[in-house]
Amino acid sequence: MDLDLIKSLIDAMAASDLAEMEFSEGGWSLRLVRRPRPTDMPALSPRASDATPAKGRSRPANVHRDPVSEERSLQVVAPLFGVVHLRPAPDAPEFVAPGQAVTAGTALCIIEAMKMFHEVRAERDGTIAAVLVSSGEEVQAGQELMRLA
Repeated sequence: MDLDLIKSLIDAMAASDLAEMEFSEGGWSLRLVRRPRPTDMPALSPRASDATPAKGRSRPANVHRDPVSEERSLQVVAPLFGVVHLRPAPDAPEFVAPGQAVTAGTALCIIEAMKMFHEVRAERDGTIAAVLVSSGEEVQAGQELMRLA
């Protein structure tokens, strides 16, 4: 499978509303999956009963929270398979370090895949609680790279 074919498949997927595409040729297999961006996801508005409690009625002390969703929101995961780089250049300081405060959009690391460099950015404000990978390490799509607090 050559690079031009891969690029054309990526372009075809980008031009469509496909969420997933798989292509096999000559013993090679390529699977493309589109992850929803935060701007693509519908905004969740609080229910009227949650936003303003009725007069004389107090809100429950233990509002139900989904621990899986909450845990997932604290994770920074690799969007694709590749080699992670924690520095923009070999002689430069790391993008972030544990204990460092970050804002949404801050570059956290770079993943190199097929000589292409993809920045991984913070999706929300927080503090780097842990960096779980080493620079130069191969990572899988969906693998946890860092944790935010």
